[in-house]
Amino acid sequence: MALLEQPPSPGTRTAALDRIRAALPDLSPAERRVAERVLAEPARAIALSIGEFAELCEVAQPTVSRFCRSVGFPGYAALRLGVANDFAAESHGSREAPTDRLAALADRLRTDASLPTVAQAVRTAAQVEIWPAAELAGAAGVLATGLAELSVHAAQSAVPAHWAARARGLAPGAVVLLLAYGPADFGQTPGVEAAREAGARIAYVAAQPSRPLLKRADLTAPLPEHTSPELVGQLFAEALVEAVRAASHLAGPLGPVSPWRPWPHARTVFLPRGGGEDPIPCVQIDAPPEARRDCLVIFYNGFTANKEQALPPGVAGNRVSPNLVAALLNAGYDVLVPDAPGHGDRKRTWEDAVALHQESLSGKGPDLLALAREEATALVDGALGLGVVAGADRIALVGQSWGGLQTLLKLAGDRRIACGAAIMPVCDVTLLPQFADLGAAPRVREGGPGPHLAELLAPRPLLLIAGDRDPLTTPAHIADFAAALAPAYADVPDRLRHVVLDGVAHEFDARQVDEVLDWLSWHIPSA
Repeated sequence: MALLEQPPSPGTRTAALDRIRAALPDLSPAERRVAERVLAEPARAIALSIGEFAELCEVAQPTVSRFCRSVGFPGYAALRLGVANDFAAESHGSREAPTDRLAALADRLRTDASLPTVAQAVRTAAQVEIWPAAELAGAAGVLATGLAELSVHAAQSAVPAHWAARARGLAPGAVVLLLAYGPADFGQTPGVEAAREAGARIAYVAAQPSRPLLKRADLTAPLPEHTSPELVGQLFAEALVEAVRAASHLAGPLGPVSPWRPWPHARTVFLPRGGGEDPIPCVQIDAPPEARRDCLVIFYNGFTANKEQALPPGVAGNRVSPNLVAALLNAGYDVLVPDAPGHGDRKRTWEDAVALHQESLSGKGPDLLALAREEATALVDGALGLGVVAGADRIALVGQSWGGLQTLLKLAGDRRIACGAAIMPVCDVTLLPQFADLGAAPRVREGGPGPHLAELLAPRPLLLIAGDRDPLTTPAHIADFAAALAPAYADVPDRLRHVVLDGVAHEFDARQVDEVLDWLSWHIPSA
């Protein structure tokens, strides 16, 4: 919990430091060396791994483990947490900082203009190394723990002699975060140069920065000056974790599935189409067993995306689908992600999805829009054949952007599907720049969404979600499509819902998830 949310007090402390002081007379000489080091440098004890701390104390790792048990902790991790709590409490008490001053300091850190940029770099980094100066070693440990909870591959080391070796093992796309209060000369350490050679980006955070390092760093953020560097570091760690959480676009209920790490319960399946046609390639993803609703959501990605790009962790440039799919799984819905016609494994590797659709819409080759509707029956039959759900009345369709168009066409193609939700749906394919000159093409007029779908969609529940700043699938076009459907839903108006989200462009927004999950819970409730 954040420092400001739970100010440490004697009643909430673990008394780790007090236990260590009381146990000193009864410890062996080797264990006493460990105890004295913890008491002398609690910030470093928090920051270092058990191996690093054992090396600092000049003892073996088992000695550190025995010491932990001797002072009442099951292991080094529990000891570090206890020391962190007590260290933060003593920092508060010794400085006697009023809560309002702490709040102002925290707000200054949270609202700094550079923080979102650093947070985005950390969020999308393949690996994050945190290298602190001694005075912020404790904050580095807190930061590494908070980032790891958000599925960021983060680790920290407060031992400069180890940095060069750690840098040599960095993955492409890594970020090294240099954390200091004063003008620590990280630039003179071989680790920073080794990180550069490995291709890592350097983020530099300091209250009194080194000018040469400011020039060399890829990203920088300031720390406010304060009488307690340790407290500033702790508050910065919390602010950065909070900013990374915001950059993660987490939505829906809490659960084990994250859009930022692989979910192991996924497999590729091929659904038969009959008539000698190629099967439909899909990824079948199982919801966490404890959350399963015995319902299936068939999910479609945006334009040019293949089915794999809906899988956590997806790709850096396509964050919408993994966030939606992770939320659906945590909410208990099994998910089936097919490749749309002309996408992924449904085209040759050298073929371009845009070129295929341009040819198709202009009348050459297979009619991909017609195919999207025609194959709905094969998709439902194949999904039922997987044995995930007992009947089609427990199947829903959800899609975003071009996937929203696929949702509308599939829902029109098979009346057994229970309901649908289209997020930022392409209701007019000529809105996409690639197809802007094809408005007169017969396949566009006849195969795309329009009033002719109304009787095929109604009366099944349909949710349409738009963003009021969306320049691509504009809210006006989605509103026109909803108005065209409205007469067919006249007897059941509550089954057609059109939502426009304030401040949203053609992008992910957590409110999209809230709307979809609420819609699904009403129209395909748990068995």
